[in-house]
Amino acid sequence: MLLLLLGAVSVLLVVWWLFRDDPPKLFGVYSQPGKFYHIKYAFFYCLYTLRQWRNKREQNVIGQAGYGRRSRNTPAQMDCAQPLSNHPKAIDAVYFNAANKHGCYLVAATARRPNKVINGFIMIKLPNIGLLLSTNLPDSIWHAEEDMTFGAEGLTLKPLEPMRKWKLFFDGPMRLRGEDRTLNVIMDLVWESTLPYFDFDTELHPAFICRGIAREPWSGTFFKDLEESHQTHYEQFGWLRGTITVEGFAPQKLIMGSMRDHSYGKKREWKYLHRYAFHMVTLEDGTQFNVGVVSQPITTSVLEMGYLYTPVGEMHSVSWTDFDLAYHGEGGTPPSDYGFRFRAGGKLYNVQCLVQDVSEFYIGFEWEARIVERLCLFIVNGRRGWGISEWNYRRVLILFLLIPLYSFLKHMPHESRIEAFVTAGITILIGSFGKVT
Repeated sequence: MLLLLLGAVSVLLVVWWLFRDDPPKLFGVYSQPGKFYHIKYAFFYCLYTLRQWRNKREQNVIGQAGYGRRSRNTPAQMDCAQPLSNHPKAIDAVYFNAANKHGCYLVAATARRPNKVINGFIMIKLPNIGLLLSTNLPDSIWHAEEDMTFGAEGLTLKPLEPMRKWKLFFDGPMRLRGEDRTLNVIMDLVWESTLPYFDFDTELHPAFICRGIAREPWSGTFFKDLEESHQTHYEQFGWLRGTITVEGFAPQKLIMGSMRDHSYGKKREWKYLHRYAFHMVTLEDGTQFNVGVVSQPITTSVLEMGYLYTPVGEMHSVSWTDFDLAYHGEGGTPPSDYGFRFRAGGKLYNVQCLVQDVSEFYIGFEWEARIVERLCLFIVNGRRGWGISEWNYRRVLILFLLIPLYSFLKHMPHESRIEAFVTAGITILIGSFGKVT
């Protein structure tokens, strides 16, 4: 009788467990682990480690890249301009940032898109001068003269030796923030590294990728979206050396800890991204790391990621972090003094981020992404550091309708702008009332 009773209770518990609702998404965005979370985690862990094992054994790449498998056979095939796909939002993008203890910061990027369109920008902060911004900002669209190069409007980012050396050159006007004038800037820098690169296709810690995918509802559409939206992405820390000359000021020789990345894939759809936040840091003892979280609800609403280089050049995947994106700046304003922890190589790191300066701009053909570049100081396990914390927010549709107005107004005489703004703004608001994403 007792066994029969226990069996009945067990059956009822199983039925209750199978039919209970999964927890709702946090803030309507961030999926929470459901009843099949652990089963899905175990299944995807086996799949991911199998793909990693096959990736190490295969000499030639076969099949879909990502989730444990590399995109190219050799580093030389990766670290160069890639042929764009036929998709109208095809992507091949490179990005550099750098900082040092003297308060110098640099961020430069070019993303190759079809029809020689470049999503690009450059910003430089020098303590005795101020923050210099490329004149296209807050827009980020340039037009390239050549097709298979990372450059436009005076900025060139050129690979010299795969995974070892790049040339960064700029010659053109930049706007000095806070002043209604531009200054000509010549930047002549070389980026070098002897560190291994971190390939997010193959080296992201299994715990992160499995947690991110297991917490989402699975369906045929979900896995199709995973495949369609995948981009190869790799990063590498190194050092940036050279000279920056600003009109009216003496040339400045700089040495800065630096991170670069390269992304390419079938397409980049900024509308898929809800948010992301990254912390790219160089410490005074030579430790370098990047830790962050990406929220792309169409695939993974919470995807933690990161890696670290020790002072002697050992690379470790970050295996855990308590940085919770949902509780940091969800309303649109990133925090300026906060902390988090992460674990890499068996060691726990306690991070404090202190934002020193901020610049914002927009990316995408419709300004659908708002990028917040934060120039920061860091304290990690008691050691000082410096670097960039980049945050992204999805923009609402009504802003997209103001882009033509912005482009029109910036070319008008100052005295005519107010009247034109009121007239055009009312027209746009009437025509777009209620249209949000």
